[in-house]
Amino acid sequence: MSEHSGQIPWQATALRRRVVFFSAIAVLTGLATFWLGANLPSELGFLWKLLVVVPFAVLFLWLALGFMTAVAGIWVLNFGGQNRIASAPTSPLPQLQTRDTTAILLPIYNEDIAYVYAGLQSIYQSLEKTGQLQHFEFYILSDSDDASNWLREEAAWSALCRTVGSVDRIHYRRRKHRTKKKSGNVMDFCRRWGKRHPYMVVLDADSLMTGDALVRLVDAMDRNERVGLIQTPLYTIGLDTLYARGQQFVNRIYGPIFFAGLHWWWLGESQYWGHNVIIRTQAFMGHCHLPKLPEGGALGGEILSHDFVEAALLSRAGWETWLAYDMEGSFERPPPTLMDSLKRDRRWCQGNLQHWLIIWAHGIPNLHRFLLLGGIMSYISSLIWLGWLVVLTAIAVFYPKLTLIPLTPENTALLVMTLFLLFFYKTFGIAQAIRKRTVEHFGGILGLSSSILMETFLSMLTAPVRMMFYSKFVVQILQGKRAVWGTQQRTGGGLVWADAMREYGWISWTGLAWGVLLLIANPMTFLWMSPVIAGLVFSVPLGMLTSVQTSLKTNLFRTPDEVAPDYILQAFEQNYAAMLANPCMSTRDLFIRVLVDPLAFKQHMTYIPQRTNVPEGTRQQREELVKRLLEKGPSSISNSERLVIMEDAEMLTQLHTQVWQLPETQFHEHWMSKL
Repeated sequence: MSEHSGQIPWQATALRRRVVFFSAIAVLTGLATFWLGANLPSELGFLWKLLVVVPFAVLFLWLALGFMTAVAGIWVLNFGGQNRIASAPTSPLPQLQTRDTTAILLPIYNEDIAYVYAGLQSIYQSLEKTGQLQHFEFYILSDSDDASNWLREEAAWSALCRTVGSVDRIHYRRRKHRTKKKSGNVMDFCRRWGKRHPYMVVLDADSLMTGDALVRLVDAMDRNERVGLIQTPLYTIGLDTLYARGQQFVNRIYGPIFFAGLHWWWLGESQYWGHNVIIRTQAFMGHCHLPKLPEGGALGGEILSHDFVEAALLSRAGWETWLAYDMEGSFERPPPTLMDSLKRDRRWCQGNLQHWLIIWAHGIPNLHRFLLLGGIMSYISSLIWLGWLVVLTAIAVFYPKLTLIPLTPENTALLVMTLFLLFFYKTFGIAQAIRKRTVEHFGGILGLSSSILMETFLSMLTAPVRMMFYSKFVVQILQGKRAVWGTQQRTGGGLVWADAMREYGWISWTGLAWGVLLLIANPMTFLWMSPVIAGLVFSVPLGMLTSVQTSLKTNLFRTPDEVAPDYILQAFEQNYAAMLANPCMSTRDLFIRVLVDPLAFKQHMTYIPQRTNVPEGTRQQREELVKRLLEKGPSSISNSERLVIMEDAEMLTQLHTQVWQLPETQFHEHWMSKL
């Protein structure tokens, strides 16, 4: 049974909108598919025509879906505004009346500690500026399995609490066992502290959210008791590689349009993107225990991309899930380079393909089934595109004198229609910037136009590269090869030639061979496919070019967040510099400090539970470890052995005492000199 029953006003609106939305997509796709099929050369057999038309129809459908979402977004931004779940960003900030506190969760795993804690401090300060800090508590939820990172997190937590003058509002917890990764980390919080907080805001390690946004989210939840989740729009900030700045520009110029468009046809059945979201804690605890998929290959076991599934489970239980499409003040960092983005996509690809098993689960709302399918198609479509291009190449080779798509008026109309859907939405971004009078924030009309042209050029070149990698990912996953779900690379750049050749060389050679084959077999098909071939051939220099650092003073890819940054972005830069200068960041080996420094030892002991009933075999192993550490020093033990020591109060106490009893020469050589 669902938590809530009965027709809700927005549901009738959503039904009407979705009928219009998907009907328009069907008409566009049907028209384009009919044009293509009707104008293929008669010399082609039925099977060849089928292999050309069917993949085209699938690919065009997803193209039309994106275009119609942009059209809906323009409508909402200019004529809509109804069915908004959170108060408008220009309205007065609500005053929260609740006595309860909202938990702000920061799950981390071997992250850049200075960045994480500077971000948390900035959020804290932004909430202070609203005068409503008392309604929030912070939880740093660590899954770190690197001993040095763990100890640095503890020290940074202590330093942060001293800096902001609060030890009862910022909490730190580290799990010993990283069960179910991030989703398990959040659920562990729910089991321990969930009943204390009606809502929880889930962040990522690189998230920033303004106090204004957080207050509006809590107010929206208070006013809408049917709502289980509100996702905020994510805006990328903070990096200066060409690739990252391009992503930040795209996100800022087109993001509001697509967020508004998604809201228009999602309404109360929104997706959840993993972070920068507020969730009703009891609803999450009651319905979001993730099932374990049947073992077998890369698609079995724990669900990796948990967010889409959790939104679907909440909707199945009758809870509404919304996108606060026009909310400002919700930020994250993009991957610094194209390769870092692709490595992240390898993990997401595996997680999304797992959703094929979830789609068929009992009671999942139809829209969420479609959204889960959309996540799968975001990767499968690349394999379909690649297969379609291979079919066109095969036709070019087997029918060398045949012009597959002659420039007839019908085919010209189809080409114009396709290009229109691909690129016309970009003019919407310019129109919105002019309407909102933010053109200067994008570098002026010249800078804005140049940025759009450069981004279009780069996206045309990188699209074939993504196609090749995504196709490779899908094939690997179907072969049973699992992704390593580790710490995301959040900074960096400057790809050197050797690394670029190693990562992209196979694509360049493939593109070169493909291009030569087409040029010899069928020059006209080569011309049609030249944009794809160019992206493949030049993938190595493209990977290097997009990884270079760019000047923030240039108008290329300039965004409002650079020209007129929010308070939280300015505070973050100051806090990050201060955190980097903090002694807890500069100490070379905090493991040694914990064993040598009485204050550090005492602080760490507060996190360690007392062990009881240690098996005799384990006790002997640990005695041997203590003996080796005292005789040969810290360099003689591994990271996993350091973790064993850091998690055992008895061993820590024994070592802390015995280290100070070592001969002076040995004490200084192995211990004090390494601090």
